[in-house]
Amino acid sequence: MTMKRMTFRAAVSAGVLTALAASPLFSQTAFHKFVAVGDSLVAGEEGNCLVERHQNRSWVKLVANQLGISDFQQPLISERALTNPLTGQPCLGAVISGQTITVGAVSQMGTNQNAALSRPYDNLGFIGSPRIKDFVDLKVSVPGRSGTDNVAAIVLRNFAGGPFEGMSAVDEANSLNPDLVGLWAGNNDVLGAATSAVAIDGVTLTPVAAFEAKYTEVLTGLAASGRTIVTFTIPDVAAIPFETTIPPVVVNPATRQPVLVGGQPVGLLGPRTTSTCSTPPCPLPAGTLVTLSASSLLAQGIGIPVALGGTGLPLPDGGFSPPSTLNPGVLLYPDEVALIQQRTIDLNAKIGSISAANGAILIDAYSLFNEIKVNGFEIGGITLTASFLTGGLFSADGVHPSQIGYAIFADQVIQALNAAKGSGIERPDIAHALLTPNVPTISTAGDVDPSGGPYGFSLSMWKELLGSFGPEEGISVVLPGSGKRVPRVVHR
Repeated sequence: MTMKRMTFRAAVSAGVLTALAASPLFSQTAFHKFVAVGDSLVAGEEGNCLVERHQNRSWVKLVANQLGISDFQQPLISERALTNPLTGQPCLGAVISGQTITVGAVSQMGTNQNAALSRPYDNLGFIGSPRIKDFVDLKVSVPGRSGTDNVAAIVLRNFAGGPFEGMSAVDEANSLNPDLVGLWAGNNDVLGAATSAVAIDGVTLTPVAAFEAKYTEVLTGLAASGRTIVTFTIPDVAAIPFETTIPPVVVNPATRQPVLVGGQPVGLLGPRTTSTCSTPPCPLPAGTLVTLSASSLLAQGIGIPVALGGTGLPLPDGGFSPPSTLNPGVLLYPDEVALIQQRTIDLNAKIGSISAANGAILIDAYSLFNEIKVNGFEIGGITLTASFLTGGLFSADGVHPSQIGYAIFADQVIQALNAAKGSGIERPDIAHALLTPNVPTISTAGDVDPSGGPYGFSLSMWKELLGSFGPEEGISVVLPGSGKRVPRVVHR
């Protein structure tokens, strides 16, 4: 199934927004109990953080609003929180100085305001890098443990002695007896390879057969008789700003244009040989992705030839040191990009076939993200893009959507439900999301490298992202040149 990108228009005049909905809201909607299961894209994470303002702007909550469901419960994290209490990791904000926008950390702890709820939450999306198996296998979480376990302890509350001990996310969803279920899962089964720049089957990439078995178990476990299921494909990680913002060539920081020598751009330096360079460091070949994490290294001259004022040292390539140490890099060479993209295509094929076999409504997020990358998305005559921070559709971590991006997915769900079920659910007002800022702005640089350029990611921010999108259990992560281990994400 291919979802076509829809163009929406809204009139903005005298501060009044004209609603985008074309069809009236029925007095009684077709659905009365909506539950969502999945990862950070279900929870509503933005800027490496989850707080109440994000949760209430997630596509899940927007869909619940359009369905007229008033008792939709979430593990709401206090609005004052700028450190994510689910992971202990700082939120990302934008430091603005002149024309320079730099991503940095903001740390203030918040709390779960809805921890005493006597039943499972309706939004069972949790961050911390859960893979597909975690939605059925993680039945007893461990509070205080890094990554997925700790988040599950807060969202699922299935820790030893807790109210839902022994229950998986699928078990809790079924206990609520919903007539509509949203499932967006599988993103972390490929995303860790992109954020760590290490693509290894069974370490940062879930094998296809293992994914198929667990996705089948999750979806069939949710697909009770008469229940409507909405599923999503996995976006192409090559379409997210974390991978696409920094070009593989030397850029003049003043003009933000490629430096030309003899009329040709000069490639950044990497550690691998190429067809035209037999002695490293060598210019990066066309098609190499340079992650946002490289910005702090580029600011030190790493990856830039000596002739252009750099150190002449290569940007680090990621790797895996047996038996259990992951060494993240900042480069995805074309063969690695191809491996990740092919794995995404293969997993999406499984999602499609398993969804069809269970009568689920499939939202093709993969095609939608790629079309937005090429053509942008028009709202009220304004074209939003996938550009980092300035495009409007992605949050400050370059991975998760902004509230505008989430509103677009809510609209896709409502359109799909109306088309499949013949219902007349009112579409959400996407233009309303334009009234609120995409990222928090902080007044001090914090741990940001002030020389990081127009799109700076400090090494500590890279560490936090790796903590969110980590490898399998038992794998340690060591940042290049630091000797510091990143807290691993625990998977069971």
